[in-house]
Amino acid sequence: MRLLTEEVLLQLASEGHANAFAELHDRYRPLLYRFVYSIVKSSDVTKDICQEVFLRIWEDRGRLPEISAFKSYLLTAGKNLSLNVLKKVLSEEKNLSSFVKTYEQTSSSVDDEWQTIEYQRFIQSVLATLPNQSRRVFELCRQQGLSYEEVAAELGVSRNIIKKHMVRSMKVLKIAVEKDLGITFSVLATVLFEG
Repeated sequence: MRLLTEEVLLQLASEGHANAFAELHDRYRPLLYRFVYSIVKSSDVTKDICQEVFLRIWEDRGRLPEISAFKSYLLTAGKNLSLNVLKKVLSEEKNLSSFVKTYEQTSSSVDDEWQTIEYQRFIQSVLATLPNQSRRVFELCRQQGLSYEEVAAELGVSRNIIKKHMVRSMKVLKIAVEKDLGITFSVLATVLFEG
């Protein structure tokens, strides 16, 4: 078989002669391997691609006599399959990256949500220790977002009284947060009142 020309080997292989095809494989596999490896840079992937290229050629062997330059045909098939494999890998990596990013955002969002709920519970427990009027003022100003003037008008008191209630409430909260949570009040305020 080694003495046969490429043209004869292609003809015999097209007729189903496995030995002729094996000779083509043995002659061109090292060249195809080097070429594919230069594209994909992985020996395992290169082996798979080379095997797939030769398998496809064997399955479509009836066309072999039509091929005028088998080497070029083989390298083109190797290049196309390599690029398809790389596109698939890139797409899978993008999908995985997107999934991980979404998971991290969701996980972070869930963690943040849980922490916010815990902080709100803490605030409510501290507010429960305040006198009723101070607690009401705090809820209207901080939780409902009303201005001191609006709260004063609603409760029928002066703006200065509202301010005194807020100063007292904030002082109690600040001490409790720093003592019990071990964080500064500004960190808690950022999470609860600005976030």
